[in-house]
Amino acid sequence: MKTSKNKIVIAARDLMRDKGYTGTSMQDVANVVGLKKGSLYSHFPGKDALVPEVLTLTFSEIFGDIKATGNWRADYERTLNRLINVLTSNRRCVGMHLAYGLDDSAPVLHDAVAEFFGAISGLFHDLIRQGVPDPQAHTLSVDTLTAVEGATLWLALHGDTQPIQRARTALLDRANSLAVDTPCEKVRALLTKMVGDWQQASMVEKCLAERLIDAEDELISLRGALAGQAEAEACFR
Repeated sequence: MKTSKNKIVIAARDLMRDKGYTGTSMQDVANVVGLKKGSLYSHFPGKDALVPEVLTLTFSEIFGDIKATGNWRADYERTLNRLINVLTSNRRCVGMHLAYGLDDSAPVLHDAVAEFFGAISGLFHDLIRQGVPDPQAHTLSVDTLTAVEGATLWLALHGDTQPIQRARTALLDRANSLAVDTPCEKVRALLTKMVGDWQQASMVEKCLAERLIDAEDELISLRGALAGQAEAEACFR
């Protein structure tokens, strides 16, 4: 039975995800798909030629059906959940495993890994950008990938899902904050003074700033009322 190219790529993907680039050999791939090593080379000239195919397949399997709907917050959460579910199920990321094997002798590997993570970050950016301006959309997309992929360390080492779930909660809280507009110029000015950029403020910071401004306005109003009362009383002295 003829072995398909897709079957070879899937086998290579699974091996590289578990053993890394260095730990995977062409013989390993040949053994999994039931080919002689020489026959495998008729499909791919070398192991580095498998890497772009492996990462393209991985991206397509995870994100292939993700489409922008116009609701950036819902699209972001759906895509984030998809990525986290796949990583949690596999306990590691093939892209990260390949990234750790990078060196100057494998430019094809370097370019493929860079393109893979760039595509994921770009997808998140495009979804967020539906409702959030740059540079906030860019920052959140990069931080999303950094937080989630970093948490795979604990999945790979200990099978611990709590760090990646905490990362999810923190990222969604941040998305919720970005989704909340702050039209009051006074609140925006205070937040900018507090955190440098009002749009990067957390929900707690936005609520606190609004309360402070409300309290300040009430104090000004109270001072005006007291001054008016004092002036009126002065007329009867």
